[in-house]
Amino acid sequence: MRKKSIGFIGLGAMGKPMAANLVKAGYLLSVYDINPEPLKELAALGARKGNSCADVSQDVDTVITMLPADPQVREAVLGVEGVLQTAKAGATLIDMTSLGPHTSREVAAAAMAKGLKFIDAPVSGGNVAAEKGTLTIIVGGEKEVLEAQRDILETLGAKIFHVGGIGMGETFKMANQMLVAINMLGIVEAFTLAVKLGADPHTLYETLKVSAGGSWILENRMPNYILPGNYTQPGFALDLLRKDVGLAVDSGKLEKVPTFLLSEAFQVLTMASAEGHGNKDYSVVTEIFEKLAGVAIKS
Repeated sequence: MRKKSIGFIGLGAMGKPMAANLVKAGYLLSVYDINPEPLKELAALGARKGNSCADVSQDVDTVITMLPADPQVREAVLGVEGVLQTAKAGATLIDMTSLGPHTSREVAAAAMAKGLKFIDAPVSGGNVAAEKGTLTIIVGGEKEVLEAQRDILETLGAKIFHVGGIGMGETFKMANQMLVAINMLGIVEAFTLAVKLGADPHTLYETLKVSAGGSWILENRMPNYILPGNYTQPGFALDLLRKDVGLAVDSGKLEKVPTFLLSEAFQVLTMASAEGHGNKDYSVVTEIFEKLAGVAIKS
């Protein structure tokens, strides 16, 4: 059976390893990014370097966008050099960016008006899962479109969830990111206070991870980032989480839903970003709390 041809747009920290996995799996891949360096790396693996979003979208079966935020997706898909200028009727657009649900529906409507199929398929798992091809992929859109693209998605992820119509993938991802941010700040606040009172952070971690306050965030971020004080290793950038949290805050405003804890999380993430930590793993917010309390959680 012939492998699908794919145009892949967005080769950042997540998109580059995802595109690499598709090339290694034998898909005919054309790639585009405004940064020339990842284009060179993907070309060395066998992908074709494109000159624009429109270029890589021409005559392919599937177009994947994996971009930083709503404005970049709008430009990549709807712009004068965008996907819709050249994508053929019947092709499928898979947007894997974390967007506001309203933006996802806007882009989907424009794509379907041009005869394209569309699913929103944001991911969870961070850089490491992107490299390993073990992402969790949350899909909104028609079930039939998902099934037709399942081979591609299974190359990128280990768990695929169909959660409803267009925009629901983004809604579920938004809920996930809300919990990530709030959980992270709760963990750091608890550890800061306990360490200030004399608790050993390693013993505290070993105790809490098997107690009611345990979580995936605790088990992943504490030993790999916070206790060693290493926030530069592959993970999930603070500015990306801040963007996702900001989308959720905005959605709360649109829907008149109060987001008390989330709004506080957004302010802490903004403070950390303003201090120059935007490209570090989001658990770097620990340093904000350590500084305020005059303690060190790290070893």
